[in-house]
Amino acid sequence: MSDTNLPLPRLIRGRPALAAVILAALFAGIGYALRYGLVEPEAIGNMCKSAEAVWWCPVRTGFIVATEWNGLGYAATACALLTLALPRRGAVILAFIAMAIGGAGLVLYNATEAGPGLILALLRLAWIESRRA
Repeated sequence: MSDTNLPLPRLIRGRPALAAVILAALFAGIGYALRYGLVEPEAIGNMCKSAEAVWWCPVRTGFIVATEWNGLGYAATACALLTLALPRRGAVILAFIAMAIGGAGLVLYNATEAGPGLILALLRLAWIESRRA
């Protein structure tokens, strides 16, 4: 199957590296909103520790534990590394996943681990893009 048959928007097919940077920026914004709207507010932390804890408090706690263990950063880097072993179509999809997770990881306390994943995924996408030209 050729890349022109992929059911993807034109920007992703023609300029996957640029589209991935935009995606990473979007997910960095989502991560920023999560960080300052859900994780860091002291009132939410106190509410989740009280008897009036709502249903999503365990999800919040799991999310905090995942970021403390650098889960987002390691996931982004692992996805980016896997792109090296996949053919073009699979590599593009997994590189986009790495860019999304890495973009969020940059603002959610995992910048050191997410950075290499972002760079590697972007380099892989740029290489794929250059091979089409």
